[in-house]
Amino acid sequence: MFDALDNIGRESSIGAVIISILAIFISGIFFASIYMIMNLTQSGLESMDCVIENNIYVESCQDLFSLSIYPFLALKEILVWFSFFFIFALVLGLLVLGYKSGKSPIMLGVLIVFVIVLTYLGIEISNVYRTMLENEVFRNMMLEFDAYNTIMLKFPFFVFFVGLLSVILSIVNFQRTNVNSGRDELNY
Repeated sequence: MFDALDNIGRESSIGAVIISILAIFISGIFFASIYMIMNLTQSGLESMDCVIENNIYVESCQDLFSLSIYPFLALKEILVWFSFFFIFALVLGLLVLGYKSGKSPIMLGVLIVFVIVLTYLGIEISNVYRTMLENEVFRNMMLEFDAYNTIMLKFPFFVFFVGLLSVILSIVNFQRTNVNSGRDELNY
């Protein structure tokens, strides 16, 4: 798994960290928008009714919707879990990138400075999110996403903690000894 990440350059790993932090911010809003659209669609369909004549399977539009569309719209609860697991996957990726950046002492120093910069970026993103929550429609849209709301309201602490773990993994990778050395060293 780690060999596949060896080809990632130093600049691209920093770019991946920035994109991951922004993706955490955008992902919850994206999933909440889809959740709200599915909820509004279901409410709209539940409010209409019609009679379907000469059909042996359904007698009204509500029967038809309950067989075809409502089961799909019931899957909207999965979007809350998608948001949670998407954030978990991005955090895991950030930790792996932190571990991989420990191969170079220069990259280790860059990572420490970068964690400080990302923590400031986390403060700004959290402030933007708090401003967005002042809108009543946005607040109602985000009600179901408890884990995402907690992370976004405490985003600077979240970014700092993930960054700190990433730095620790980077130091561990930098300090580790080579135990799987080549067989040439064992030949006397």
